[in-house]
Amino acid sequence: MVIATYLAVAALYLRLGVHALRWTEAALRAAPNPGRRAHSTLQALAGAALDVLLLRRLLAMNPLLWLGEWLFHASLLLVLIRHLRYFTEPVPPWIVQAQLPGWIAGFLLPIALLYVLAVRLLSRREPFSSRANLLVLLDLLGLAGTGLLLATRHRVDLVQVKAYALGTVTLRPTPPPADPLFIAHLGLALALALYVPSHVFTAPLTLLEARRRDRDLQAMLHDA
Repeated sequence: MVIATYLAVAALYLRLGVHALRWTEAALRAAPNPGRRAHSTLQALAGAALDVLLLRRLLAMNPLLWLGEWLFHASLLLVLIRHLRYFTEPVPPWIVQAQLPGWIAGFLLPIALLYVLAVRLLSRREPFSSRANLLVLLDLLGLAGTGLLLATRHRVDLVQVKAYALGTVTLRPTPPPADPLFIAHLGLALALALYVPSHVFTAPLTLLEARRRDRDLQAMLHDA
């Protein structure tokens, strides 16, 4: 399980690094004037970041789906921040303060995922761009469900969990707790890391290109 953890994390960081280079290239292409390239690049990146954080384009296209997607992303972020307590020693105060919001978000996460699943399945449009995206959503549901059980009903040895997490990040690996539910939760997390949907990485590129097209269209209308 330790080897699988390192392989999944390495694959995730490799994909992230490749796409980060593409984001930079797209931001440079989005700059309208070479003389103002640095300023324009920052503007393009800031605008794309706001689009990602607020899902503004999804809100314009499908407000019903936007509600579930935004709640899902916000809840997932809080849950991930809450999990940082296993990877840090001592635990920073801001992570301690995030424990209660993260715990509440753990209940909202599966609700948001079920809502998104229902909206997509009931939509008259094509509900999923591929079966792989549906599998990722089901993986997230399993991850949220097992995590909720571990946080409420099924207690696992948190000392062992933290020893495993800290050992992994400090390159002094120790075996994970021999708990079936925890192993299932960890396995779902590693599967998600191995196959993060491509649109997660390409979203900044897509938004940067969309902002560039909008700018070019406005310039054409202004010249006309």
